[in-house]
Amino acid sequence: MLIGASCLPNASQAAAGIVNPVTGRWMTKSWRIEQLLPEARATYREIEANFGERIFHPVPARRYFQNEEDARRAARRARNPRYADVLGPPLPPGADPNGLNDPAGSIRLEQAHWVDLPRLLERLRGFFASIGCFRDEVFRYDALQRQAAGWSYGDLRAGRVVFCEGARLRANPWFGRLPLKPIKGETLRLQLDGFNLTRGIYHGRKWLLAYGDGACRLGATYDEADLSEAPTEAGRTELLADAGALLPPTARVRIEARLAGLRPSSPDSRPMLGAHPELPGLFVFNGLGSKGAGSAPWLSRQLLDHLRSGVKLDPEVDLRRFLGPPTCNA
Repeated sequence: MLIGASCLPNASQAAAGIVNPVTGRWMTKSWRIEQLLPEARATYREIEANFGERIFHPVPARRYFQNEEDARRAARRARNPRYADVLGPPLPPGADPNGLNDPAGSIRLEQAHWVDLPRLLERLRGFFASIGCFRDEVFRYDALQRQAAGWSYGDLRAGRVVFCEGARLRANPWFGRLPLKPIKGETLRLQLDGFNLTRGIYHGRKWLLAYGDGACRLGATYDEADLSEAPTEAGRTELLADAGALLPPTARVRIEARLAGLRPSSPDSRPMLGAHPELPGLFVFNGLGSKGAGSAPWLSRQLLDHLRSGVKLDPEVDLRRFLGPPTCNA
């Protein structure tokens, strides 16, 4: 049984679902991308086959250098054989095929994708509701009671309970001491007029996901101080300024929606999976940060194999790395 309130804000509804093979100004491969991407591709393709619609979208992508040092760094990466599967050849300033501003040049990114997360969540909720396995309600911690053979929640009985709560984990009475690190992110849904931007991901100071019909997503901000879940004027201003540096003067931007969410990150930027150290049957699946669209399928497999067959979790994602001596008596 799945329990969750679809009316509550969540980061997945605000996210664009971008899967990027490289990250940061150092242009390093995204964490575990060689493992994550095949699992993501297979999982989303299976979901697409079951629902009969597209969820997982491969798209061309390009990274725009901010200065000459960025360009030199990317050129070194592109010459590294380990990066041949994710980086194309760099282009000099003024050679961008998309008509965007590229005063320092750019480079093509291979194996980029985006996942339609709102549509995916809608279809999954509908499917599980149709078979009687989803309750659209706010989970009540005080209703979960320990029993001799597991846990009870009203009329439900379960041997195992997995909390997948994102930033709301901080209020969890059993896992709230985990060092979750919420980071607010804001995005915009846009319509571009006066400029035909082909379908793809364009990454300058911020990323721009173009759907090919004038509609775009622009993101994202990173704010560790403001942990409200509402869009801000500061976020809007920052995003539009960065988009303005990338788009040509002919492009006119119309904002259609402003979105915000709290990314559930961790101090070491790695997910947090695993069992409660003292209470049998309680588990957590959290800390996916800004990489959830690409990492969730592989991480789900990790936890399922652990629950079903006792396979040890990868040490990099096992929550035990954050736990000291047991102290919780909840």
